[in-house]
Amino acid sequence: MTRYHRIFLPNATSCDGFSVKRIKKLKRELNIHGLDAFLAIQNTRYLSSTTTGKAVIVPLDGDPVLICSRLEFEAASRESRIRDIRAYSSWRATLRRGERVSFLESWLLVAEVLKEFGTQAVGYDRAGKNLIRKIRNAHGASYKETPEIMKNLRMIKSPEELNLLRQSANIAVKGMNCANESIEPGRTELEIAAEVEYRMRKAGSEGTPFPTIVGSGKNSLLPHATATQKKLRKGELIVVDLGAIFDGYASDMTRTFSLAPTSKQSKLIQVVRNAQRAAMGKVRDGAKAVDVDTAGRAILTKSKLSKFATHGTGHGVGLEIHEPPNLAPNSRDILRKGMVITVEPGVYSPEVGGARWEDMLIVIKNGHQTLTL
Repeated sequence: MTRYHRIFLPNATSCDGFSVKRIKKLKRELNIHGLDAFLAIQNTRYLSSTTTGKAVIVPLDGDPVLICSRLEFEAASRESRIRDIRAYSSWRATLRRGERVSFLESWLLVAEVLKEFGTQAVGYDRAGKNLIRKIRNAHGASYKETPEIMKNLRMIKSPEELNLLRQSANIAVKGMNCANESIEPGRTELEIAAEVEYRMRKAGSEGTPFPTIVGSGKNSLLPHATATQKKLRKGELIVVDLGAIFDGYASDMTRTFSLAPTSKQSKLIQVVRNAQRAAMGKVRDGAKAVDVDTAGRAILTKSKLSKFATHGTGHGVGLEIHEPPNLAPNSRDILRKGMVITVEPGVYSPEVGGARWEDMLIVIKNGHQTLTL
C-alpha cells in the first residue's frame, strides 16, 4: 500500500477564504466543460499560494490536493492554502517519526490521487505530452488540455489580488524614484540597477520579476536591454524598466530619462508620453484591447515614428509579469473590470535613441486607475 502524508490543520477548512473562491470558480468551470477534475501544473501557486507544489488536483466533488516533494513538505505546510498535502520521494529513505511519504515518482502519485477521486474526465493546463501519457497509463481516463480555463480565471483579479498588486506597484514607484535620484554622468547602468533593486528590497520586494533594465545611449534602442558596465553620458536617453514582487505579485514600470537631451530626444519622449495618454484614454470595461493599441499607435503614426514602434502597447500583470490580456495589433482580448494591465508604448529610433513610458492600470467600469503614480 502506498504511504502518503495528508495534513489537516485543527478547525480549518481544506482551503482558507482566499483560495476557496478560486476553487469554487474553478469547479464551476469544470461543470461547464463536463470535467470531473482539473490537474494544475503551471498554476499551482495561483491555487495553493505556494511555489513548492508540483501539482494541484481539484476534483469536482471533494477537496483539492497539493502534491509536493518530501524536501518541500515543511515549506508547503507553512505556505499552502490547500491543507491536503501529499508528499512523495522518488527514492526510499528513513522516515522521521510521524512522517508519511509516498515512495514513487510524482506523476504516479498524481495518478493515484485521480484514481482515488474516481475521475473519468480530467482537464489540465499545460503539461508535457510524455507526462500526460504516463499519468493516463497509470489511470485510464480522458485527459483534455484546457489552459483557457485558468487563463480566464486569472485575468480578473480579486480584491485581495488588487491589494497585493497595489503594494507591489508602490514598491516599484520607490525603485523608480531611486533611479531618478541616481542617474548622473559617469555612473554605470549596473550601478543604477543595483541601487534600484536595493531600494525595492528595503521597501519589501521579494526580488524582481525580470532583470532590471537600464539602457543608455545605443542600449536604449534594445527593448529588453541588459544593464552593462557602460557609463551614462550627457546627450543620451536612458530607459529604466523595473518591477517588484510582493507576496508573489509582480509590478512593471518604465520611464525614460535624459542627460542634457537634444531637441529631437525631448520631442521623442513627449510623443511617446502622448501616445501613452491616448492609449490609456481607451481603457475601460468592455473595450477592445486592440483599440487601446491602435489609439497609441495613431499618435506615433502622425509623428512618423510608427515604424520604430516594434512591440505591442501592453499586457496583463499578476503572479507573472506577462499575463493575458495582450494589447497588440492582433489581439482579440476584451478588457474587463478587475483586470490589471500595463500601457507601454515605445519608440526605438536609431538616429535619436529609445524611449518607453509604462504604467500599471486597473480596468474599471468607465476608465482606469493608475497604480504606478
